[in-house]
Amino acid sequence: MEGIKWVSFTKYWQITVNGQTKMTMTMKKVAKTTKYKFNINRSVGVSSTYIFSIGDIKKRVKTALKNNGVKNSDEIIKRHEAEIIKLQERINKTDAKFESYKKETDKLINNLKDELRVNKQTALLIGREMAKGFYDQSQKIRSKQKTPKDKRILLCLSPDGDLYLESNKQKCYPMSKEKMREKLIKVLCSAKGYIKTAELAEMVGTTTQAIRNSKLEINGKAESRIGIPELIVGRDGNGYRLNPKYKIKIL
Repeated sequence: MEGIKWVSFTKYWQITVNGQTKMTMTMKKVAKTTKYKFNINRSVGVSSTYIFSIGDIKKRVKTALKNNGVKNSDEIIKRHEAEIIKLQERINKTDAKFESYKKETDKLINNLKDELRVNKQTALLIGREMAKGFYDQSQKIRSKQKTPKDKRILLCLSPDGDLYLESNKQKCYPMSKEKMREKLIKVLCSAKGYIKTAELAEMVGTTTQAIRNSKLEINGKAESRIGIPELIVGRDGNGYRLNPKYKIKIL
């Protein structure tokens, strides 16, 4: 990468002509190049931490101690409350990786080694089980955070043709005597987006005008009987689809 170029003055003198003094300067262009190095191969990691309550920490410690033959786990935890609290602080600050948790649980085991009275191999197993418990719980938390909650209103369509709110079956729109409209709902349920009006009419087995009329009738009854507006939405040139605010489960 080129740096800044500047001009330096290399010569300067005075000349007297007809009694007048004139200054003359000779300029020389000097270029300076500065090189900058960038490490474009360096990766930037994003780490996550998860918060565990003191109850979570004690539960993991107690389970690991019991599973490895330590009988007085409750007493040990009570006597070493300060170490357990320090473990909680470290666990809540470290990366949600098994190796990171293992490093912190090993510190606790080292502090409790005289109290535990177990051989080195068992001590390692206890620390490993604690770390695995923290890691597994962090992954469950992470999984829940990654799964966005479905905010759509859930409706059900029964085999008898009843369309109702999943949360309140009393809010029901019976469609058993409206077979064409019931079929229209089922077809729209199977689609991921808009269906052209002519294509929709062919799939349902009716006319395009009947589709338009059915859309208005279904929306009107769904609003008056279930309390949901705009069950079916339309767009010029695209056709019709179920309103993305709703989800219909066909039983």
